[in-house]
Amino acid sequence: MTCRLAMTLIASSLLIAASAVHAQTKPAAAPTKKPAAEKPQDKHEGRFGEWDAVTTTEGKAKVCYMLSRPKKSEGDAPKRQKVYVLVMHRPAANSAGVVSINGGFDYKDGSEALVEIGAEKFQFYTSPKTPDTAWALDDGKVLQAMFKAKSMVVRSTPAKGAAVTDSYSLDGAQKAYHEMSKACGVKP
Repeated sequence: MTCRLAMTLIASSLLIAASAVHAQTKPAAAPTKKPAAEKPQDKHEGRFGEWDAVTTTEGKAKVCYMLSRPKKSEGDAPKRQKVYVLVMHRPAANSAGVVSINGGFDYKDGSEALVEIGAEKFQFYTSPKTPDTAWALDDGKVLQAMFKAKSMVVRSTPAKGAAVTDSYSLDGAQKAYHEMSKACGVKP
């Protein structure tokens, strides 16, 4: 299993936990039980603007990630679920700052996601091994652009349906990155 495939599998399970954590940050009308999908070892490090920072474990190894959901989506993709941008640290695997995008669908074979961050444009590649995830070619450059800009636009094509455009706010991204880095002992 490749590192990227393992991270995709982990990211999917982490998103479920993050969704539960994110739901807890909104005021509720009445106390609710902790969702069954949330793993007890997950710790919400905080919400920073539009980004959540979370720590969890993979076996005995600590994993830290930050994620955000789109503020606006356009296009005609079939039922989309789990649409998000994720940045992950896996210190035990010597992996830090890996940027990925889950479009909420399997990407069209051979397609790339075009990511516009401020005036910069980045191609994210897709792979049949992780059909629902697009990966940055240069995580460091993407992160630096994210920390400087206010928004990010992702244009991608699903295997079924027309192209979609997702718009994300980058408000709080740098602070969330520093918080998750601190929690995982990774130098930002």
